[in-house]
Amino acid sequence: MIRLSLAGTALALLFSATAADADTIYLVDGSSITDAEVSEETYETIEYRVDGKRDDVAASKVLRIEYEEKPPLVDRGDDSASSGDVEVAIGDIQTYVDGHFAKGGPDRRFPWAPAYALSRLIELNNSVGDMAGVIAAADRMIANVPDARQVPDAYLAKAEAQFRSGDGAGATATLGELEALAQRVGLPRSWQLEVQLGRVVYDTSKQGKARRDALKTVTVAAGSEFPVVANRSKTFSAESLVDEEKYGEAESVFREVVDSGKADRKTLAAAYTGLGDCLMQRGQKADGDEQAELLKSALLAYMRVVVVYEDQVQYVPKAMFYAARIFDQGTEEQSKDRAQRLYRTIMFRYEGSRWAREANGFKR
Repeated sequence: MIRLSLAGTALALLFSATAADADTIYLVDGSSITDAEVSEETYETIEYRVDGKRDDVAASKVLRIEYEEKPPLVDRGDDSASSGDVEVAIGDIQTYVDGHFAKGGPDRRFPWAPAYALSRLIELNNSVGDMAGVIAAADRMIANVPDARQVPDAYLAKAEAQFRSGDGAGATATLGELEALAQRVGLPRSWQLEVQLGRVVYDTSKQGKARRDALKTVTVAAGSEFPVVANRSKTFSAESLVDEEKYGEAESVFREVVDSGKADRKTLAAAYTGLGDCLMQRGQKADGDEQAELLKSALLAYMRVVVVYEDQVQYVPKAMFYAARIFDQGTEEQSKDRAQRLYRTIMFRYEGSRWAREANGFKR
């Protein structure tokens, strides 16, 4: 048995959320534009005002945007999603989308909101494993807001949903449509690289070293110019190393990704989960203080996924389960209670999944 103690200040920093006073535009280079008022978004530029002055930034430089104010139904939907009521969230946001397109014309108060709402439907349907819902929301965005900055991402989300549904040919065709769009409207080269990356990931004939070599080609091509694509490619490569139990090599790559900070939420969720896997494997083979430190680090990596990237359903239940297993190895009753709470949460939120079945085996 091992004793695990997590510093209160570290947990407080990890689990705290910072509220923005106005719209915040987060950029790929790690900087941000704060106290902004976003007025329009396309796949070319984001227009906004700061202190009444109008400005814009290239969409290719934007990682994500947090909005201070949203349409009521969308805002309520986001609040429900944050509380874990994903089905309610989907219902509210879907109602907004249906109502908006039934009326026709732009949302004059929130011109960016229809595309944002559809992107949230893609994310939320993904979070409950509804691939048909992902595809439907992506198709609606592509058809109804074709100039929105989220449209290229909608193609990628649709391709992934098709692949996860067993439709590899459909995924490849969707990547081809994105490639054609990129060429037609002159999207940044990053989108061609995204297409190239998708074709590697969805090529099930490439495994092991052959897969990593193909991924390395994308990583090198992306370089420092397109770090989001490069880090996504690196994460797929590290996951391939984990599959072959090359945990030391994989850990180095995962650390490189999370330390860079230049990655989207899904990539960071994948990288922190992978980092937790590598640290836990090392911890299980160590003993004494070294084991405790490694397992504590693994626990922090897993819990970061659970708390910060709670919408990334491909990774959260796994991270939650292994966090519970580490808590279960603690000697304190509080640690074991935390494990039981996590097991029950997995069984409730992810009923029917592999991780719910695993959790059921350890629930008291």
